[in-house]
Amino acid sequence: MDIVLADMKYLDSYTDFLTDCFNAGINKYESALKDVSPYLQTLILNAKGEVLEDGSLRTSTYFCVQNNEVIGAIRYRHGTNEYVERVIGHVGYETKPSAQGRGVAQLMLNWMQENILRTSIIVTCEITNLASKKVIERCNGEYINQIYSPEKKADVLRFQLHSTYQA
Repeated sequence: MDIVLADMKYLDSYTDFLTDCFNAGINKYESALKDVSPYLQTLILNAKGEVLEDGSLRTSTYFCVQNNEVIGAIRYRHGTNEYVERVIGHVGYETKPSAQGRGVAQLMLNWMQENILRTSIIVTCEITNLASKKVIERCNGEYINQIYSPEKKADVLRFQLHSTYQA
């Protein structure tokens, strides 16, 4: 498995990834599935800081690829704001349902700690997402607190995740 910056050459595989994730209940991809090509192009440009909506943070998206198949995606939000600190965290990730249980999420989060992070960040997960909680804890995420998120209409666990980058 390799971690690579999102790229248009993965358009077909990323479309399959989004479809599988949506079919598994990740509803945030519904609008992306209407036309994946411009959605992916926006992700690529956003990583460069070229396309930012008002108030949003520059976000870099990386794919976990195995045999040219996107089996995971992880995003790093540069900077911080209240919404990131309270609700979504600096890092978000999904694993393709057919690849779950194979260590993809932990590989991506460890890779992020070793290669991208330079400071400690906040990572969150809904209290009901036990798989994500385990991944964060396996990556030495330190529990901060549990809060109710009106945006998610759910309790959210907040963790501090440290960089393991070594120059």
